[in-house]
Amino acid sequence: MKIYLTRHSKTAWNQEKRLQGRCDSPLTQEGEENAKALKDYIQTIPFDCIYSSPIPRAYTTARLLFDHKKIILDDRLMEMNFGDFEGRKISDILKSDYELYHNLWHHPEKFTFIPHGESYDDVIERARSFLIDLEKNHSQNSTVMIVTHGMFFIVLLATMLGMKKKDYIKINQKVVEGCSLTLVNLENGKYDLEFYNQHDYLPHVMNTSFAK
Repeated sequence: MKIYLTRHSKTAWNQEKRLQGRCDSPLTQEGEENAKALKDYIQTIPFDCIYSSPIPRAYTTARLLFDHKKIILDDRLMEMNFGDFEGRKISDILKSDYELYHNLWHHPEKFTFIPHGESYDDVIERARSFLIDLEKNHSQNSTVMIVTHGMFFIVLLATMLGMKKKDYIKINQKVVEGCSLTLVNLENGKYDLEFYNQHDYLPHVMNTSFAK
């Protein structure tokens, strides 16, 4: 099975460097332009199924990519719940709750949870549940697209590759680009990463760190 992954396109809160989580903000003009660029780039790929987080910024991205295809919304693909940090500027979080936020990105094995938010174990459980159903519901010859969010993208990819939490830092220090493309091949129960965060076709690139 070919599993393509992408993150929702650029939003107003991305531009303002606010943490979104389960909250939402609309796509920017640049975000819409990037989605159209990805749509053109993947138009020859014969997708059998499209999955998306139901959070509007992800679903809107999916709808821009696949305006004539059925999109299956799955709550398990929603972004990590960042609890009390949602909607706040990252610069303000770093001033008031530096250690907690620092551990979120730099020491995942030490991170507990943001008040009223999820732990990594909560998100891992969602990712594993989704992957079990994905393998059960599709043949090895299937090609699927998953439209999700930055942190969930990290956890989903890390879960596929069998990474421990302490090793998430190998893939989480840069925000995976909105509307970038990542391909993971699944064969006989084994996941193999073919390419990661491909985005040379995008007209607008953020290239930003999560923590800055």
